[in-house]
Amino acid sequence: MDDLEREQLKSEIATLRLLLEVNEAAALEQTRRADRALEAVKLEAAVRLEQANLVHEIIEASSDAVLVLDNNWEFRYINRRAVEDIFSGRDMVGTNLVHDFPEIVPTPFYRRYQKAMDERVPVVFEDYLAPRERWVAVSVSPVGSGIAIFFRDVTERRLRDAALHKTEKLAAVGRLASSISHEINNPLESVVNLLYLIEHANSSPEEVHTYAALASAELARVSHIVTQTLKFHRQASDAAECRASEILDSVVSLFQGRMATRQIAVSRQFSDADTVLCFAGDMRQVFANLVANALDAITGAGRISLRTRRSRDWKTGRPGVRALIADDGCGMTVATQRSLFEPFFTTKPATGTGLGLWVSEEIVRNHQGTIRLRSSQAPGRTGTTFAVFFPTAG
Repeated sequence: MDDLEREQLKSEIATLRLLLEVNEAAALEQTRRADRALEAVKLEAAVRLEQANLVHEIIEASSDAVLVLDNNWEFRYINRRAVEDIFSGRDMVGTNLVHDFPEIVPTPFYRRYQKAMDERVPVVFEDYLAPRERWVAVSVSPVGSGIAIFFRDVTERRLRDAALHKTEKLAAVGRLASSISHEINNPLESVVNLLYLIEHANSSPEEVHTYAALASAELARVSHIVTQTLKFHRQASDAAECRASEILDSVVSLFQGRMATRQIAVSRQFSDADTVLCFAGDMRQVFANLVANALDAITGAGRISLRTRRSRDWKTGRPGVRALIADDGCGMTVATQRSLFEPFFTTKPATGTGLGLWVSEEIVRNHQGTIRLRSSQAPGRTGTTFAVFFPTAG
């Protein structure tokens, strides 16, 4: 081997050594990177595990009962509250809702669970657990391929609301009694005066006949007021088809005397197709609240406008009947409008309970309807309009 070949071989060996050193350094750096990445993954996994454990502890400590079912209706998770309150201490994880509890299938609970499972949409509702005599608020949400169900006991709130409803009912009776006494007193005074004339005046038979006819008309007016009053608080056990315009007219008749005394005119624009399925007594309570509020909003002479028409829900497009009660009174501020449907909020602290509109909204909501208002205090166009919408089948 000559000198040239020997030098070339040395050069190649040196190059190989350099490459080995570079590769060794690169491999070492890659190992370090892999170790750092592994540590990051381990740290992230530890954080996630800590978060999962925290969520689990929160759910276990929750006052809500929580159930998780897979898409085959098998229980995958049940928290401690659910085990105690729903399953009487039995851990039902691994059992099947449909197979092991077939009695639930015909219930509204299962139909709502099915909707959340099939349509992958959240469902929220309240219902009564008859076996335990408790009201529960239920929230069903899609989770993975199954659903999570949250139960919250709302029995105490329901009892409080029922007590408030009863309070408002009694207050409404008081207000109504005051109005009726005023309405009945005037025609009865007329009857007394007419009977006095019949008994003591030297009147001709024609005049006596006229007096008797007037007395009869006044008594008929009293009878009409009493009949409408009985309808006001007579509640049917089942909803029935009623015309919104007829209910509005029956309510207005209870305030006719006050309206005449204060020179408040009533205009009517009723649709022939304003029949809704409802509890008539509840609707009278709603309309009586709105008409009474309209009367209170008018300080002098004024006008109350009543209207019914076929319409559609502004959000869902569902068909129905809309009843409007409008006044040309003083109107409301924006702040008042925001708080108007809150319990105990009132603009009449001396006479109001602050429950009338809150109860009215609840009644309308129970009929699957809505109640909205529009009010103005602008000079020359003051007033308020309430729009009550009741859905219909078509």
